[in-house]
Amino acid sequence: MRAATILLTAAVLLTGATACSSSDDDKPAVSKASTTQADETSPSPSPTPSPEKLKVGDTASISTSDAKFTATVLKYQDKGIKGVPEMLSAGQKWAALEVKVCNTGTDGFGISPLVWSLAYADGARIEAAGMNAGELPQPLYPMDAKVKVGDCVRGYIAFQVPQAGRPERVLYSPDSLDEPAEWWVK
Repeated sequence: MRAATILLTAAVLLTGATACSSSDDDKPAVSKASTTQADETSPSPSPTPSPEKLKVGDTASISTSDAKFTATVLKYQDKGIKGVPEMLSAGQKWAALEVKVCNTGTDGFGISPLVWSLAYADGARIEAAGMNAGELPQPLYPMDAKVKVGDCVRGYIAFQVPQAGRPERVLYSPDSLDEPAEWWVK
């Protein structure tokens, strides 16, 4: 019995030492932003929480070695957008994504609409059109801008999408993230 107790204690201590020796501090982290404070009596979260599924309207808190910020997909719209009809291929229409990025860190950073894309269930991905002409929803998301500490940038990004179907997810893939943050489109 005593040997079993000693082995159990050693296993618990070894598990604790192994868990603390990980160096994931410099890995990017994406989590759903919370508007409520954690209950002080609840146990601390798991060291490797499973990523929550974000949906349009949710805010992701993103922390990388270079920046700390939030990103929100405010709206996906694919009806009634005129854009520049001459630029569309047969079977396409314009869609717009309204997004907002806020700098919650200690250093400024740059943003671009070109890191946002739409993912379809069949594996197709559509990149931002990278344009600011025509009759697109306003305000437009800037092509290249700096976001100072405590500031936010909000605007619409244009996409040329198939007339049939809708994207499954919105992907946000800045270079600083190993995997994109994603929001599910209803």
